[in-house]
This record gives sequence, C-alpha cells and structure tokens, in this order.
Amino acid sequence: MTRSTIVVAFSLLFYAFSASAAAVKRQASVPVYSTCSVSNTFALTFDDGVYVYGDSLMNTLSQSQAKASFFINGNNWACIYDQADALKARYAAGHHIANHGWGHAHMTQGNEAQINQQLQLVEEAMIKILGVKPKWFRPPYGEYNALLLKVLADRGYSGLVYWSQDSGDSASPQPSASTIISRYQSYPARTIVLNHETYSLTVNDVMPKVVPQLKSKYSLVSVPQCLGISSNPSDWYQYVQPAGTRDATWTCSGKPGPGQL
Repeated sequence: MTRSTIVVAFSLLFYAFSASAAAVKRQASVPVYSTCSVSNTFALTFDDGVYVYGDSLMNTLSQSQAKASFFINGNNWACIYDQADALKARYAAGHHIANHGWGHAHMTQGNEAQINQQLQLVEEAMIKILGVKPKWFRPPYGEYNALLLKVLADRGYSGLVYWSQDSGDSASPQPSASTIISRYQSYPARTIVLNHETYSLTVNDVMPKVVPQLKSKYSLVSVPQCLGISSNPSDWYQYVQPAGTRDATWTCSGKPGPGQL
C-alpha cells in the first residue's frame, strides 16, 4: 500500500467517523417548531385537555372540515381515563393527539427521571386508550431546556411544538371573546396558534366564529401537516398494540397530581 493510499484511506475513515459523530449529535436533541412551513396552512392547537367541552369543539371543527392538534395532559383539569371516550372520538376523526406532560408541571424544574415519568404516563394512557404512542410534545408554559430535548430524542419523539401566536385565552384577566376574535383576524398564513380547550369562552364563543373565517382563507390542518412532515395520521404516532379495554389500571390514583413532578 502506497503512502498516498494510506492517506486517502485514513481520510475516508476520519470522514466516516465525523459523519457518524454528527449524526449522533443531531439525535441528541429534537427540533423545535413554532411556524408552519407549508404555504397557506394554519394550525389550530389546543392544550390542557381532554376536557368536558371537547364534544362542542369537535362539532365546530367538523362543520368546517377542519383538523387540529391537541396537546393533552394526563391529570390536570381532568383525569385522562375519565375522558377516554372523548379522546377516542377525536383520534378517530383524524385529529392530531400529542403529549403535553402528565400533570402540566414545570418540566425545566425536573430531573431526567421526573421528565421521563411525565412523558411516560401520558404515553401509557394513550397506548391503553388508543393503542398508540405520541411522537410530538409541547412543554407546559412553553418552558424547555437541553435536558428535555435530549429526553424527547431518547424516547423517539419527532419534535417539540411551540407557537407563533398566542390567542391569550389563558391570560388573567381573560380577554373577551370579541378581543380574541379580533386577534385572529390579524394572524397570517403558516400560523401555529395556542389555545386551551379548557375554557368555555374559547370553545363556545371564539371557535364557532373564527374556524369558518379561517377555513375560508387557509387550509386548517394538524401540526405535522403544516410542517410538511406527513399528512398521514399513521405517521404521527408509534403503533404499539390494539386499543385496550377499561380495567383497574385506568386511573390517575397513585400518580402525580396537577403541577407535580
């Protein structure tokens, strides 16, 4: 083997090692998304459910043939197992169901084990109720750090979803419906907008007005669709098993409460 051959071989080996190291580094975190990339799309997102206003919200979306993304908790405003039928209905309707942490806790205050538990408990509930594990996450309060992004990557998540517009429906004092509706009129295409399905004002006063208006201008789709990643709902989850049937494990008892890590 000539000296030049050795140099070339070494260079190729070094390049392969560097590429492999870069790939590992990329996999040590998940991407953060806050804006749609597909033209003329608009993503309605709803946090903190599943909650009692869900049926009304589903009816509003269905009337305009609109899809949305729902970032759900396990034990926040309600226990996820008590809302299993509502969760099944929105999943069957083709809406996007994603993880928002078990108890809506401050994830950046947790250690790796606590973060994993917050994610895992929602995953377990979705596997029991729907048979699938979520691939998308939104952090409570919009708070995230390098550790959370690493844990998400380790668990096989596709991305963390932030937002480009906040409807302000969770502000205190809460804005009037007319104020929020007015805000919506200024939101441009490729918006990912934050809402909460836990407020009657949002579900019963705002959405019936803004959804038809938005539908007349934009394509109302899920977050993975507006990002151009996939329009096929089967790609939004990891299939684990057939949906289960209710048993003694379908409970929030013995698990962290709202706000608890």
